[in-house]
Amino acid sequence: MKKIYLLLILSLFTLSTTAQTKYDPIRFEVGVTNNKIELKELERPFDLSNLNAFGIRVASELYINPSFNAALSATRGKLRFDNIFRGTVTDLDARLTYKFNNGYILPEDARVSPFISSGFGMTNLDDQEYYFGEFQESHAMIPFAAGLNWRVNPKTDLVTQATFKNSIDDTYNYMQYSLGVKFTFKRNKDSDEDGVFDRDDACPEMAGPISNNGCPLDDDDNDGVANIYDACPNVAGTLNGCPDTDGDTVPDIYDACPNTAGDPALGGCPDSDNDSVVDSQDPCPNTYGIINGCTQQAIESMIPESEEHIKVKLIEAAENILFELDEATLTQASYEALNDILNVLQNNPSMKLDINGHADNTGSVDYNYQLSKNRAETVRKYFIGKGIAANRLMAEGFGERAPRTDNDTSGERALNRRVDIDFIISNK
Repeated sequence: MKKIYLLLILSLFTLSTTAQTKYDPIRFEVGVTNNKIELKELERPFDLSNLNAFGIRVASELYINPSFNAALSATRGKLRFDNIFRGTVTDLDARLTYKFNNGYILPEDARVSPFISSGFGMTNLDDQEYYFGEFQESHAMIPFAAGLNWRVNPKTDLVTQATFKNSIDDTYNYMQYSLGVKFTFKRNKDSDEDGVFDRDDACPEMAGPISNNGCPLDDDDNDGVANIYDACPNVAGTLNGCPDTDGDTVPDIYDACPNTAGDPALGGCPDSDNDSVVDSQDPCPNTYGIINGCTQQAIESMIPESEEHIKVKLIEAAENILFELDEATLTQASYEALNDILNVLQNNPSMKLDINGHADNTGSVDYNYQLSKNRAETVRKYFIGKGIAANRLMAEGFGERAPRTDNDTSGERALNRRVDIDFIISNK
């Protein structure tokens, strides 16, 4: 039986071993193992407190396709458990391995690649020292393994794995932990170290993925992002291959405001007042508001006033525009009323005003007429000075002809030293 195992192990070395791709499908592995008896199936597979002395493992793998390999392996090492028994175990198994670096889960040329495997094998236990009965020397077993390949270079991998050796007749089961090196004996040259040997590499001097026969992927805009991954294959850029002119991390093709930096959550457009309404759609771009970007007060100010409401507002304001005795000088209290009228003018750009000046009966008729005209002109100049166009303002004097009240007392005469306001809103 030992001779049979020895011949099978030696046969592994006769296999041609090269880089494990579709171009050169066979690899060889050599490594060390350590065994741990399992009295119950997988009771404590990662409890390493009862490990045995190191053994040896040799194996060879055959590439079938990106997802599967076929493997043949042999190991020999010590196996013991407390004072129950000890011996030397030799096993040989054939497995089918599923690789996660199959191009679907991980790239085929991934530097670290997990795998799982299972199959069928034979185990032989010799040099036994037993205390409660001898185990059967040879029996069939089913291995279950999981591990990692660590790519060192295109020709060499480090491999670690844990294998549960499950005997079919339930004689004894054990865990086997191994560390090994996979490599190829063939001296295939790979000048660009892309995992495709020069003899199979369509671009031996330029690195490229295995899926593209060793050639670099096309990059028409030379931005370092291959066309197949480039959202903008014809325009160079840094964001998935796309330009970002305003630097707001939103690619121009998705940026509603490509030349103005803005909030990515708002399509790359600015929102100066941070109310989640972009400036271009915000009636109040500099004032935080929850009603379409505006405050309630601002919304109300945007609602057009009726002509009747404007008339009442102007009449009320005009009643507070008064002048000093025998002068065209405004009283200090008049400016608040003037500013109310100014606000109406600014909100109604098609409005024109007739400003009518009046006087009390102190002085001659001619004098009072000129004084009232000067008073109307004083108000007109105030509005012009605030930016209202002169052609929107007409000033006229009425002297003492249209008093607001009698002129019997000083208080009544003060009310007659005034201006009246009338307006026209043009629809043209």
